[in-house]
Amino acid sequence: MFAGLLLVPLVFELPGGLETILTGEVGRAFLLSAGVAGALGLMLVLVFSKNLDEFDFEEGFAVVTFAWLLFMVLGALPYWLSGAVPDAINACFESLSGLSTTGASILTDPAALGPALLFWRALTHWVGGMGIVVLSIAILPALGAGGNFLFQAESSGTSSEKLVPRIRDVAKLLWAVYAGLTLLSFLGLWAAGMGPFDALCHAFATVATGGFGTRSDSLSSFAPAVQWVAVVCMVFAGMNYMLVYRAMLGRPRELLRSTELRVWLLILVAASATCFTVLYLRASSGAGIESILRGAVFSVVSACTTTGFATADFGAWPQGLQVLILLLMLSGACAGSTSGSAKVSRHLLWAKAAWREVQRMLRPTGVFVVRIEGREIAEPVVTRSVGYLVFYLGAACVGTLVLALLGVGGLESVSSMITCLSGVGPGLGTLGPSSNFAELPAMGKTLLMGAMLLGRLEFYAVFALLSPLAWRR
Repeated sequence: MFAGLLLVPLVFELPGGLETILTGEVGRAFLLSAGVAGALGLMLVLVFSKNLDEFDFEEGFAVVTFAWLLFMVLGALPYWLSGAVPDAINACFESLSGLSTTGASILTDPAALGPALLFWRALTHWVGGMGIVVLSIAILPALGAGGNFLFQAESSGTSSEKLVPRIRDVAKLLWAVYAGLTLLSFLGLWAAGMGPFDALCHAFATVATGGFGTRSDSLSSFAPAVQWVAVVCMVFAGMNYMLVYRAMLGRPRELLRSTELRVWLLILVAASATCFTVLYLRASSGAGIESILRGAVFSVVSACTTTGFATADFGAWPQGLQVLILLLMLSGACAGSTSGSAKVSRHLLWAKAAWREVQRMLRPTGVFVVRIEGREIAEPVVTRSVGYLVFYLGAACVGTLVLALLGVGGLESVSSMITCLSGVGPGLGTLGPSSNFAELPAMGKTLLMGAMLLGRLEFYAVFALLSPLAWRR
């Protein structure tokens, strides 16, 4: 399947004729990459096809983790073989950043890649947004019941809610919603003034909450109408897709009943109002209110949905607003969306669990449960959620220390770890929206790639493989 994806960008090489595809550097790079991916896939099918009925949690976690590592290498081949990104570490960084929808880039001018490679960057976002493994479950019936374990290892949020009985049908349903939002985003961006190619690439990146654009200045050089449309698309991309599906079925009130969605929208409004007020009071007399408001709202929504698009360099904002942007990166959007970071549902869970401990101190013999939207949250879910927080903070602290020891600045070390663990993209300082990650040392880029993988798979799928229990029968 990945081999087939690698052939799609060749459509943009067709105007030069078949000879361009066969002899050109870009065409040959994609053909060779697809050949390698197809050969590996065929080998895996021939070797392991008889053992799919024996899938368990250990195999599910292993397949998810190693699949992402393998896809990272395969996705890097077109960059490397074409010479567009001659360094292997940089090519892998760009590939994993796309697949994990982080959006951190080592490219100074993406437009220099040409349409085929630009489309490949956007396509890695779109496929990685919902998850390659979920796509596999949707269209590969050979996985059978084993697909359930894969979905639990791949899906985000505190739990995997089933809309329909079979997990394969869940995956198909989610992909249908995802494709529908992508189409609406494409049409909206196109109608707002983007060209068809730019609109397609940015629709992929927006719905996937990724952030790869076609220009070096992200969306700042596009018309204000395009930027407002992108804000709306990012908000929808940050919603729980299950709620969006129910709204499409004629139950829009369920969107308003969601405590998580209401809290998240309140965060967006409050943060946007704060940024607008500070920026307006500090603006020069010639600055327009609409321009300041657009920059504030866009930056807040982009950070909170972990999309990473930029229309303003928030690294040049007052330090208080920079801290606010970092906190929004830590927040994330709703569970069941393509956004990264912790998700608002976990923050609600942590707050309620902490308050429960206060109640227990006052009433040691009392029985207190954590409830969200009137439903009791099982204790294992609360425990796993707190475990996620421990993993996140531990990884952020260790990663920041290692980056600082490698010679990276303090602000850059902290922000780059947060932005890669949360899947946002730009950091602060020299890694802000107006810059890129090209100047980081190779070891630092490798560390940040590990952070992208941990953040995308939400730690457990990766760390579970480090336990001896995962390898024992």
